[in-house]
Amino acid sequence: MLRGMVFSAFLLSALSSIAFGCPVPITTGLVNTRLFFTALIAFIFRQEKTSFKKLLVIFMGIFGAFITSGINLQHISFLNVNFGVFLALLAGFLYALYLFLKRKKKDYSPMQALFNTFLFAAPFTPIFGLILKFFTENPLLIGFIAPNFYQLTLLILITVFSTIMPYTLLNYVNNIEVLPTVEGTILLLDPALHIVWATIILGQYVSQLQYFGIALILLSAFIMLNS
Repeated sequence: MLRGMVFSAFLLSALSSIAFGCPVPITTGLVNTRLFFTALIAFIFRQEKTSFKKLLVIFMGIFGAFITSGINLQHISFLNVNFGVFLALLAGFLYALYLFLKRKKKDYSPMQALFNTFLFAAPFTPIFGLILKFFTENPLLIGFIAPNFYQLTLLILITVFSTIMPYTLLNYVNNIEVLPTVEGTILLLDPALHIVWATIILGQYVSQLQYFGIALILLSAFIMLNS
């Protein structure tokens, strides 16, 4: 139940960050600070030791994720540090907390763990939404519009390829063989996959700087896997 609540809170924080005015690239980049929080939680609970080299690799991967998300100097220079920025950082922490709780599972198969997570995340989502209604009247946060056929198709595709499949595979990770920071670094490939879907499905342009960011993520993952 706790995993489901944390997962729901993570999604709500990430989406609310955008609704509160944080630019999408900034939100995506800040959510990927989850790797830092993963390393911090692993260190606090003595799951893994840290080192200066490992910290450098972690920050290199996070920097690559920021670049891959499409952040440019204009986003940074005109950034208004508001509540949305705080929510994006909170989402990064909650994602790391979810990974920590996921590694604690022992009694369920990977598919059962996935089902239980979404089973408990579903009721917590409207509960969090009702609570949020007391603090804001922003229709982007509390409003609801029925999607048309095209929007529903995209929603289903995103749900299958960006949520169900990745989190199913994530539950197959052997916690003994794969350390938390290694798992977290590999998960930084998530924004790289977003670039792939944006290019294939939406036909968006990918800059050379974003390709450089992907290269940094791959390099950090390679170093972490071989350290």
